[in-house]
Amino acid sequence: MNVPAATIVVPLAGPDFVSDDGALKALADIGEDEPFLLATLKRRPWARDTAPSNYAFVLHDREETRRFASHHLQSWFPGCRVVFLSHFTTGAALSSLAGAALQLGADNGPVIVDLADILYTSDLDPALHFARNAHVGGLALTFESTNPIYSYLRRDERGQVVEAAEKRVISSEASAGTYAFRSGSVLLKAVAHALENAGSQTYRNLFFVCPLFNGVLAQSLAVTTQAVRNVRDMK
Repeated sequence: MNVPAATIVVPLAGPDFVSDDGALKALADIGEDEPFLLATLKRRPWARDTAPSNYAFVLHDREETRRFASHHLQSWFPGCRVVFLSHFTTGAALSSLAGAALQLGADNGPVIVDLADILYTSDLDPALHFARNAHVGGLALTFESTNPIYSYLRRDERGQVVEAAEKRVISSEASAGTYAFRSGSVLLKAVAHALENAGSQTYRNLFFVCPLFNGVLAQSLAVTTQAVRNVRDMK
C-alpha cells in the first residue's frame, strides 16, 4: 500500500511561548533527556518514520524565536520548515495554516497539527489509518478527563463522533492536543467551515484546532479517535 507521508505542523506562535523573563516554554526542563518540545515530538509514534523536512513550525517573529529556530529547531529537525508571523493570529487553527502552506502540494497528503504540550504513549500510524479507512476525514488522540481546560469530542448512541468543542465538557473523551486530517484539502475546508460559523466554532473569539473536526463532519466524513496512554500534561 502506497501511503503518503504526513506533514507535521507545530503551531508555537501564541503569546505564551516566550515568558516575561524571556524563557522559552519549548526549552523547559521536564525531567527528560531532552528539552520539553523535543522530548514531546520525538516520542510521537510517527516520529521515527517522519523526515525532518516534513515538520513545519510556526513562530511569532521576535528575536528570541529567531534564535530558537536557528539554534535548536534546525539542529533537532534538519531541513524543517519554519514560518514567522509578524502578528498574533486569532487562534492556533489559523496559525497552523501558515505551517501547512509551506508543505502542501499536489500529493495532498495527511496533515497532523500537534500542539506538542502533552506527552503520551501511542502506537498510532495516522497515515496508514487514513489509507485503510476511506470514510475517515479526521482523527483525534484522546484520554479520559472531565477537566474544562481541555477540548472534547462527543459520540452519539451509535458510538460515532458527532461534535467537537473547546473548553466545554461534552463527554469524558478529552483531546491530547494532536489532530490529524486526511489531507490538506480536508483541513482547509474545515477551516472555512469554522470561519463561516465563527459564532459557534470559537472560544473567547479564538479559533482552536479541535472544533475544526466539526468542519470535517460537515464534509460527510467521519471523525475517529484513538486513546493514548501515560498522559503527562506539560501546560
